[in-house]
Order: sequence, then structure tokens, then C-alpha cells
Amino acid sequence: MKSPGAPALRVLGVMTGTSCDALDAACIEADAAGWRLLWSDSSPYPRKLRTQVLALQRAHVKVPLREWLELHAELGEWYAKTLAQLIARNRPAPHVIANHGQTVGHFPAPTRARGRKGTTLQLGDPTRIAHATGLTVVAGFRDGDMAAGGQGAPLVPLFHRLLARKLDPDGCGVAIHNIGGISNLTYVPPEGSGLELVAFDTGPGNIWIDAAASVASGGKLKMDRGGRLALRGRPDYRAIRKALEHPFFAKAAPKSTGRDDFPFALLSRATRARDESLVTTATLVTVESIAESYERWVLGRQLPLERIFFCGGGAHNPVLLRAIADRLPSVEVRTVESAGLDSQLIESQAFAMYGFLALLGEPLGGAWTGARGFGPPAHVIPGENWAGVLELVRELVREPR
Repeated sequence: MKSPGAPALRVLGVMTGTSCDALDAACIEADAAGWRLLWSDSSPYPRKLRTQVLALQRAHVKVPLREWLELHAELGEWYAKTLAQLIARNRPAPHVIANHGQTVGHFPAPTRARGRKGTTLQLGDPTRIAHATGLTVVAGFRDGDMAAGGQGAPLVPLFHRLLARKLDPDGCGVAIHNIGGISNLTYVPPEGSGLELVAFDTGPGNIWIDAAASVASGGKLKMDRGGRLALRGRPDYRAIRKALEHPFFAKAAPKSTGRDDFPFALLSRATRARDESLVTTATLVTVESIAESYERWVLGRQLPLERIFFCGGGAHNPVLLRAIADRLPSVEVRTVESAGLDSQLIESQAFAMYGFLALLGEPLGGAWTGARGFGPPAHVIPGENWAGVLELVRELVREPR
């Protein structure tokens, strides 16, 4: 990728998703021609912090402002300590850290709403990361898109579009689908077809499955590893139909969502199941919401689609993927691993790339978020190495792209 003597920036992308299960980090080297993965690593989410984050997201919870601020600081210190450790045991070291932060609230403005402003909140003080590591930090990736009237999510479609060149060399039409805590799709049409990219959140991914696994196991499990619990249960179809009546599913894109729109109580109140059947029911809500999204907004519009490549934690749930394949028999269902990629690293690589693009002043959203005009891409917190980073950025801006 990199030609001899060409300026390049090493960026460590960091992602902790809605499920709060781990910190995933991917270090890339990027220049005017593209990027390549240098190394990746991960660290489990501390139990205490995970409990605090999830507790603050319960429906109608009232928490003193000081607790929010203290959690912002604690998360920042955890990110800082963990990233310093990851950088110390991997080489080469990055110039920049691009940290998405921990989403604790996401409230996009209703489409075409007048006077309503979308808001989003990611905790984990980036200044503490810059202080502990001495490195420049890029954060706050969603704010600029929302300032421009966008949903602030999903942002990964920009990176998915870059990946599609590798995943769809024959130009048959491809989708890249992330199943994290929240599920989102990106449909990338064949190059030169004149068709537009389609991207939006489809609803709960793993958040209800994880919560159901915890209930069914009496708190011993925080996920349904391999879909084993779902296989043993019986679905509550009435509860599934009730869940799919949520108004979010009927909305047209652009649309995004989060834990706030889909508290687990919406499902648990709709069914008496508290054993494996609760996990089965939660899993099928995810399956149906994903399948119906493709049927309505991609296949129903006769857009060419041959394969869906899945990534995120849900890509490691074979029961979930088989059920989606059964619901969409005309489409080949794969994981990104089949193309030599790591499903757990897609989002951390994406935000590494976004850190690079943000330093070049390029917006991260697009028509799929609903942004109008230029959306400032991120916040930059200069580290001790800022002068060197700034010089590299100046060279990169001068490079033809």
C-alpha cells in the first residue's frame, strides 16, 4: 500500500460497543493510497464499570449529574490504562488514538422534525487518554454529523463501502451487516450501477439476547455463546409479533437507534418465559427485524444483492446466522472471516480510519445519516506528540488522493 517515502499515519482505533463486553483495538497505517492493519488486541470490560454503564441506561433512571461526570472520568482512566498496556505490548506504536467512547445515550432527531435537535453521549474522557499515553486523541465522532442534521449513526457504512471493493470484486451487489448490541446494515450496490448506498440501524442486535441469557442463567452468563441457549428454548411468537410492532421498524431511513429505544423490559413484559425460551424469543426478534429490513428496503426494491457478510459479536452465533439464512433463502449469508477479515475488528478498524480522515478534515457521515452539508468529523485532543502529528497531517494533505 505505502510507497517508499510517502507520509503515513499510524492510528489506533478503539471500540467498546453497546454490549459492554470488551475493548477492541486495531492499529492501522494509513496514507493517501489506503490503509493496512498493523496489529490488533483486546481487553475485557471490567465488571464494575459494565454494571455502572448498564445501570445508567435503565429506562427512566434518575442519576445525579456528579455520578455521570465521575463515570466519564473513570471510563477515561480505564481507557487510558488499558490502551497504554496494549501499546506497550504491541509494535509499532501509534501516532494517534481514535477512541469512539462508550455510548450511554443516543437520541437522534425525528426525521423531518422541526426544531428538534438530535443528541448523543459517549463517555470516557479522552483528555485522560492523551495525558496517560502522551498521544494525540481523536474522539466525539458522532457530534458533527448530528450538528449537520444527521442521525449521528450508523457511521460504519463509510468504512463498509471501502471494504466492499474486496468483498464484491464481481460487482454483484453486497451487504455488510454488523450485529453488535445494535444491528445495522450497509448495502453497497455494484460499482458504476448508479444506485445509492443504503444504510441504517435495523434494531436490537445482541442487547436483548445478552439480557435474556443473563435472566435464563440466573446472572451467570452475559451472552448466549454459540446460540446454545436459544437452541434449547421454544419461541413465544406472540411476544415476537408484539416486539416487531415497535414504531422504529416501520420508519424509513435515515434512522438509528440505541438501548434507549429498546429497553429489555419491552420484551420481558411481553412474555412469561424466563428460561431458554426467553433467549430463543429474543434471538428471533433480531432475526425477524434483520430479515424484514432486507425484504423491505433492499430485495423489495429489487436492488441486486448476492451476499450478506456479517460482522460483530453476532457473527459468532451460528444459530442466529442460520436463522437469518433460512429467512432470506435468495441471498448467500457469510461472515467476513470467509473473506479473510476479523469480524470483531471491523468497527475498531473503522474508527482508526475515521481518526485518520478526521485529522484531514473529512466528514464521516453521508446521505444515509441525513446530514445536510459539512458535518465536522470529530474532536482532536493534542498530545505531547502533537507537533509531529501536525507535520504528518500537513504532508498528507498535500499528497494527491
